[in-house]
Amino acid sequence: MESSLNKTKSKGKVLVCRHAESSTESKVEKSKIVKAAGGVGMILIDETDQDVAIPFVIPSAIVGKKTGEKILSYLRTTRFVLYL
Repeated sequence: MESSLNKTKSKGKVLVCRHAESSTESKVEKSKIVKAAGGVGMILIDETDQDVAIPFVIPSAIVGKKTGEKILSYLRTTRFVLYL
């Protein structure tokens, strides 16, 4: 999986990522990519709505498609930035 993340923009931030595959390994790989880009956390929108525990390499939360759409809608309407 290749990264398209901008390290300058990602550093120190919690990133929101979409995931449409059913593979657990690819979810873990996304967390590795976020970490490599300097991200400190991840909200993963699981489009398949699977309830599975994942051993992410950074602090992460998995949300379903409906909740993920609400988060994305909120982010589009505000300039909210989270620093840890």
